[in-house]
Amino acid sequence: MRRRWFFDPFEELRRMQERMSRLLDELDRLGIGEVETSIAAPVDVIEEDDRIRVVADLPGFDKSDISVHIEDGELIIKAERREEKEEKAKNYLKRERRYGEVYRRISLPAEVDQEKIKAKYNNGVLEIEIPKIARKRKVIKIE
Repeated sequence: MRRRWFFDPFEELRRMQERMSRLLDELDRLGIGEVETSIAAPVDVIEEDDRIRVVADLPGFDKSDISVHIEDGELIIKAERREEKEEKAKNYLKRERRYGEVYRRISLPAEVDQEKIKAKYNNGVLEIEIPKIARKRKVIKIE
């Protein structure tokens, strides 16, 4: 009787997760430090009658690390940090480099006034207010 083999994607994912965990444990054991390339940033987009409000969580960034602009009807939020630490002692030198980046592109649901955007950053939370352009509706009488 022949054996039948089948591919179990969940088993393969479990094996891959174990290999990644071992690799990260080994990097930590070697003192390489944290490896951080991309950070998830939860974003809320709230559309109101006269404006669009965007609230993004960006913990650990300085205000100077954050860039906000509008391009082709999309709000672009970019935050980037680089951190280097160095510890010296008599018998050793330890250097750690940390890098983190957030890049979010959000389609805006309405036409907005780019000149009147306001943004504030406090305790790791970025709040952006984008006023909508008020459009008057033209009523046409049918003859």
